[in-house]
Amino acid sequence: MNIYFKTCLILTVFLFSANGFSQNMCTPWPQWDTFKTNFISPEGRVIDIGSRQSITTSEGQSYALFFALIANDQATFDKVLNWTQINLAEGDLSTRLPAWQWGINKQGQETILDSNPASDSDLWIAYALSQAAQLWQDRRYSVLAAVMAKRIIREETAYLPNLGLSLLPGPHGFEFDKTRWKLNPSYVPLFILKQFSQLYPNSPWQQLHDASAKMIIESSPKGLSPDWVMYQADKGFYHDKTTTDIGSYNAIRVYLWAGMMADDAPFRDELITHFKPMSNHVANRVKTPLNVFSKTGKAQKNGPLGFDAAMLPLLEIHNEIQAKTALQQQLMVDTTFTKNRYYDSVLYLFSLSTINKLYEIDTLGKLEPKWSNKCH
Repeated sequence: MNIYFKTCLILTVFLFSANGFSQNMCTPWPQWDTFKTNFISPEGRVIDIGSRQSITTSEGQSYALFFALIANDQATFDKVLNWTQINLAEGDLSTRLPAWQWGINKQGQETILDSNPASDSDLWIAYALSQAAQLWQDRRYSVLAAVMAKRIIREETAYLPNLGLSLLPGPHGFEFDKTRWKLNPSYVPLFILKQFSQLYPNSPWQQLHDASAKMIIESSPKGLSPDWVMYQADKGFYHDKTTTDIGSYNAIRVYLWAGMMADDAPFRDELITHFKPMSNHVANRVKTPLNVFSKTGKAQKNGPLGFDAAMLPLLEIHNEIQAKTALQQQLMVDTTFTKNRYYDSVLYLFSLSTINKLYEIDTLGKLEPKWSNKCH
């Protein structure tokens, strides 16, 4: 290692620590405070500011719940949960899964814009509730998590021939003629499914876990995940004109979820090895590509800073230290996205909390925030 690189590495570690990348989670988390200030309304609505209809998604609400739990911020957790339940679930998450999209309609009114639930958001909400129940010792979270988990299995899964129980992206619009299905690899963080297999052993979460791992791996033959993929029993995974093999804003989360898994979690080693080509692309470019193509293994254009953040855990696991350090430096130079770009900010919070071990997710998917061991 040359002197220049050593100096850059030491400077990066120091600056990231000074800016809150490494901190005691018994104290406030500055980046979480920034996110709350810029993206969460006083009522608990996560807003994609700058979007044409001032959009809120169930995804944004679900991620905010997870971050609030990492930060030991139960007040914000409850505000986000209450807003979600009142506005996206028509007052009761136990009787309906939350609508995917909320915003300003053509009449200038704030309302549900798309009532179809999004299964990944539903998983994250139920997961955050299940872990909050254990960490904050509050049974109401546990009851709601269990009801949501049951609804997810009943309303958002299907048995696919030769594949098994699979998560559909939503209850409606992803099954065609009962012979073809559209799936999303980024919708199934395996640690959530594993944790639910422990919490709800009488439901088929383990089957969903195993089939999902197969889907993630087999839909990315070159080690690059697509955003979406079609499945048919006699064809397996395939792409067509409307569902291409491009991987971009959805797929970037596949690598992030893999980087969040425990070292000894089921399928973790297979996923880490499988996605080495993506790390290679990033290391060679010293930038995360905007688009990758799962059939050819090619990459094009440069992604936003949030993509760079999302790749940090996987780069660290693959020991691509030089590329990881360079991307960290870029993230330090330009932090304007933390004020006005919702999705980049979400990826950033996931990444920094992971690489600085503000939490751990154990082999069975249980969440262990740093504060749970240090603050009591």
